[in-house]
Amino acid sequence: MKNVQISHEASRPARYVKWFGVFSSIGMFIINFIGFLDTQTGSAEGCGPDWPLCNGQVLPSLNNMHVIIEFMHRFLVGFFAIVAVVFVVWALVKFRRYREVQVFSWLAVGFIIVQSLLGALAVVFVNPPEVLALHLGFGLLAMGGVALLTVFLFQYDHHANQEKAGLFYRSKPLPKSLSNLIRWTWVYMFGAIYLGSDVDFHNAGPACAGWPLCNGEVFPGFSGNVGLAFSHRLAAVAFAALSIWLLIALRRVKNQRPDLFMGSQALFIMIILQIISGAWVVFSHISLNSALLHVSLLMVLFTVLSYLTLQTFPFHDVSLQTSSQKDTSQEAQH
Repeated sequence: MKNVQISHEASRPARYVKWFGVFSSIGMFIINFIGFLDTQTGSAEGCGPDWPLCNGQVLPSLNNMHVIIEFMHRFLVGFFAIVAVVFVVWALVKFRRYREVQVFSWLAVGFIIVQSLLGALAVVFVNPPEVLALHLGFGLLAMGGVALLTVFLFQYDHHANQEKAGLFYRSKPLPKSLSNLIRWTWVYMFGAIYLGSDVDFHNAGPACAGWPLCNGEVFPGFSGNVGLAFSHRLAAVAFAALSIWLLIALRRVKNQRPDLFMGSQALFIMIILQIISGAWVVFSHISLNSALLHVSLLMVLFTVLSYLTLQTFPFHDVSLQTSSQKDTSQEAQH
């Protein structure tokens, strides 16, 4: 694979936009966090069935905590959605020739729109669990699009300054088996996240008392809420096993691809912390603090594995590819 040469001058705009990307990524984290806080505190109906108005008003009477949380949720979603869209448009204008910028920009904008529509549906139809679970899942995808776009801009800047990071490592070949393992692990993670969301929004967590046993049993069965909560625990165990597999598999390429090996270490640590926080959720009888920590760690875990997945794809410069195609066409004509 040819080394991609980027001029130092071309990297200068990234120095401004990438930090705005960090702010946008934090904003998307806050959106998901405040949305989860909204549902966990029973504040999702604080503005009644009205949307986009709150209790029929643009600025409602903030007379109780549920109204405050729901109104803050809506305000922050609107504000940071605008911030994210500005960042995406800025990145597209400056760096649209890069495939990563194109993909992550449209991914972010698309799922921000979908997440907003699902939020409106949740209000109108009084928070059906399936819609709430999808709302969290698409919120993570929107956050992932913004975060990975930001990561790429940092990689772009580093590569332009000849630093051995990001794009430098992505220019090195990776066995297809390892790429597929990382990518399918990401797919599995997203399914496990949806299952966990379904458990939470169906209020099935209390049905499986105790930890690591469920109601004092190793296998309580798969029926009803007990089965739903137990399936979530099995999915978490399988995810931990996958992370160990990744750690072992990527160890053999740690010298050539330290980005992937260190990423797999971070992933393993995050999964262990996620399991521990899950146990705290059970022992605390789903206290607000434990639930918020659990979902916060989940968002970090999602970002880490999404980064690992990004690193399995080679770097593409659409403008260079187009130029190469033109040169080949001209040579063919001659």
